[in-house]
Amino acid sequence: MSESTKLGADERFCSSCGGVIKKEAEMCVKCGVRQGSGGGGGGGGRKSKSTALILCLFLCGFHYIYVGKTGMAILFWLTGGGCGIWWIIDLIAILNGSFKDADGKSLV
Repeated sequence: MSESTKLGADERFCSSCGGVIKKEAEMCVKCGVRQGSGGGGGGGGRKSKSTALILCLFLCGFHYIYVGKTGMAILFWLTGGGCGIWWIIDLIAILNGSFKDADGKSLV
């Protein structure tokens, strides 16, 4: 994923594949997915760390949907959470604050 990529002032992450796109883009040029009106992540607002944690714990993979990373959710489900390894890594990342939404913003 592109989480370590530095975003320019006029860029954001695709809500599906996580690729860097222009903020005003209606569609990602890499995956072709139409972007939400408020930017990637589906709602434009900052996402809650506690909601992401609950989704990760009890509805494995839905935490990716919540933060706007649909492509990662599908990959998570197809691999069984990376045989459980991604699930543990995601739990730790959410708890320590390093888990990001589709726009690269930290959860609040």
